[in-house]
Amino acid sequence: MKTVTLTDEAYERLKDWKDWKDETKNSFSKVVLEKVPKRGTFGDLAAGFDKLSPLTEEQAKIMEDVVAEANDWKNYPDPWTTS
Repeated sequence: MKTVTLTDEAYERLKDWKDWKDETKNSFSKVVLEKVPKRGTFGDLAAGFDKLSPLTEEQAKIMEDVVAEANDWKNYPDPWTTS
């Protein structure tokens, strides 16, 4: 057990997350464990990407088009030289 100090505002926000009707979710510890994600690592992120299914051809085409548009500087006029 640890003691944590909260401002009144922080306490009220945390209290709002408690589920008073559900015995299994009516403690601050359970709220924190449910709502605050465990800090991950880059390895965790990479492992998550590895679990994703490959893009379909249509999805890959959409991604390519979006990146191409974002990389085309004609789509972003210079505000200093254009009006």
